[in-house]
Amino acid sequence: MKSKRRLSKQLWSKRLWKYYLRSAERTLKVFRIINITFLLGATVVILVLLSLFTPLFSRSVIYIMQHLPLPVLPEDAVSLPPSAYVVLGGGLTNDNNNHIILNDYSLKRIRTAATAYHDHPLPIILSGAEAPWLGQWLIEHGIDEPISENASMNTCENARFTAKRVALSHVYLITDGYHMARARRQFALNGINSTPIRAPLPVNRDWTEPAQNLIHSRRAVYEIAAYLRDVLRPQKDCRRAEDMSTEQLLTPRGKAINTSSN
Repeated sequence: MKSKRRLSKQLWSKRLWKYYLRSAERTLKVFRIINITFLLGATVVILVLLSLFTPLFSRSVIYIMQHLPLPVLPEDAVSLPPSAYVVLGGGLTNDNNNHIILNDYSLKRIRTAATAYHDHPLPIILSGAEAPWLGQWLIEHGIDEPISENASMNTCENARFTAKRVALSHVYLITDGYHMARARRQFALNGINSTPIRAPLPVNRDWTEPAQNLIHSRRAVYEIAAYLRDVLRPQKDCRRAEDMSTEQLLTPRGKAINTSSN
């Protein structure tokens, strides 16, 4: 009887020991997986952070955003060629005399539009509060009668109000490369197809200039966040086109002075 009990205890002890060994092996495997995952994750984070100071990050973002799908467009928007240039304002600033002038982003965009116009003349539509200054710049550089939409204050309104201002199916859209994907999506939502003409940023990418690369990286991160916001939770401050009168679209928010030195 005692021998049976001893045998039973021994068997039970062996089972417990085997169970303990298996549990220890599983725990070690889990710790190894956690360790490897942590190391890989930390390596990826470090590489991404380092890439922010190189052209690599911003170029990757541009490439990905160029290939994002657009909303479904009407058939004529796909089949017809572009009939106008649409320039999206990039902001205003003040000069040394406290006069309001185009900032470097807007200047890059309007210069890009002028170059495209001289190669292939089409009507130029200026969208945003910057429109009077953009139009003044064009007039000073020999391009008359631009069409202005002065009311929009964001990309969503750029698209809605441009579609209300002029009947369009397909346009050449001029903005910077980071903003382009979000802008094209908004125009597509309003039935307008767009062929991108990318304006450069005021600073260039350069492997030897990490500060300049960081400006591009910040712009890229902002546009990723803004694009996701537009998709997941459209902005509430985008006014509806039907709530805006034609007079409001035509009313400039300021008066541009002669800036021929720019």
